Amino acid sequence: MYKIYVSGALTDVENPIETKALYEKIGLVCEEIGLQAYVPHLHTDPVKNPDITPREVFDKDKHQVSISDLVIAYLGSLSFGVGMELAYAENNKIPIILLYETGKRISRFPRGIPTVIAEIQFNDDEDALIQLKNVLLNWKQ
Repeated sequence: MYKIYVSGALTDVENPIETKALYEKIGLVCEEIGLQAYVPHLHTDPVKNPDITPREVFDKDKHQVSISDLVIAYLGSLSFGVGMELAYAENNKIPIILLYETGKRISRFPRGIPTVIAEIQFNDDEDALIQLKNVLLNWKQ
């Protein structure tokens, strides 16, 4: 079974409840088509798990990225962690799918990563999930 790492900002995001819900929906789309999703905040949420040290989060998330077959990264909120996760994925030759809202200005650096296999611009969560499911089904073949 393919392992998917769902990357996205968790610290200082504008709408944390809605943002985390999107990550969980991404994980569910993966599960629906037979992929195993790892959604970091379900394990090391900075609010729900403040007792987990920064080093433990680093070690756990870096390991999860390194054993993944694919990384799905939401780029709609700025995050040092997401950038680092993308760098680890690229360094390990792991394919990446980028997601962000249509019209949002995104740095060219992550968009230029050689292992990016798809860049999804979306209007709302439903649009994002429909497009993502199509990309995943084609990737999985």
